[in-house]
Amino acid sequence: MLKNIKNKESATLIELIIVILLVAVIGASIAGTVIFFIQMFVFSPRQLDVQKIANELIFTMIEGNKDIRGMRYARKVINGTSATQFLYTYGYPTASDQLSVRLRWNASDKHIYRSTSTNGGATWSSESLVPYYISPAITIDGKDTPSVIFSYKKANDADWIFGTDPYAFIRRVVISINVKSGTGVFGALEGSFNTTASVEIKGF
Repeated sequence: MLKNIKNKESATLIELIIVILLVAVIGASIAGTVIFFIQMFVFSPRQLDVQKIANELIFTMIEGNKDIRGMRYARKVINGTSATQFLYTYGYPTASDQLSVRLRWNASDKHIYRSTSTNGGATWSSESLVPYYISPAITIDGKDTPSVIFSYKKANDADWIFGTDPYAFIRRVVISINVKSGTGVFGALEGSFNTTASVEIKGF
């Protein structure tokens, strides 16, 4: 009789352990599903937002629009070009047919602004955001170095050195940006996107 009672107690303990293990497995599965849906409905839209803004920003800077042509149409680089801004002129053959454009990264709000000049950069129009709808919560930095948005190459892809080489030596502009929402940290369900593009300056 005593032996049967011990067997029943042992069986009950084993069953309890099995139940605990099953609950743990089911709980882990449910937790994984919840995390997946949180990522899909919270993180993914933010990631898509920053990717969209990064792609539109690059497109606007390189291609421009019918009113303001992009960097691809530049015929010369003008004074003031640096790691945080790029200034160029497009159009021909006379000065009245030319327009200068300034793309400037603002270190305060970490956005990029565009303005134009009809007198070769002596005076500039009021600046506008690129893209115009960017949220204050989304910021732009350099991809590798936060304050380096633009870098430059000479002929044969040699580095153009600021303060040493003339602006006329610039043959290619490299744009490297990191666009992020909030902190950009995945654990905080924020989005972050790095991209690099370049454009040739024909210099004709």
